Amino acid sequence: MVDTTVTLRLRLGKKGYLIIPKILREKYGFEEGGWVLVELREEGILLKPAADIDELKKFLRSHVSRLKNLDTKSPRPGELKDVSLEEEFE
Repeated sequence: MVDTTVTLRLRLGKKGYLIIPKILREKYGFEEGGWVLVELREEGILLKPAADIDELKKFLRSHVSRLKNLDTKSPRPGELKDVSLEEEFE
């Protein structure tokens, strides 16, 4: 396995502000005004972009709408009692 660890030395600004370089913001999905998750670790902290709740709700509503428009029918009670998932994937 190849070690892809990169270490950057960044300076904290007033009030603890930290500027994440543009290339890293773009690569990892940090957006201006977006939320950031901070995980406390023994060796330091880990910063991760957090999903915007409103965007997630919008996506889920859209997905539910698409699912409702699929041409499918629900099984009748008892129709699937003899169906096994193991057989489905053999």
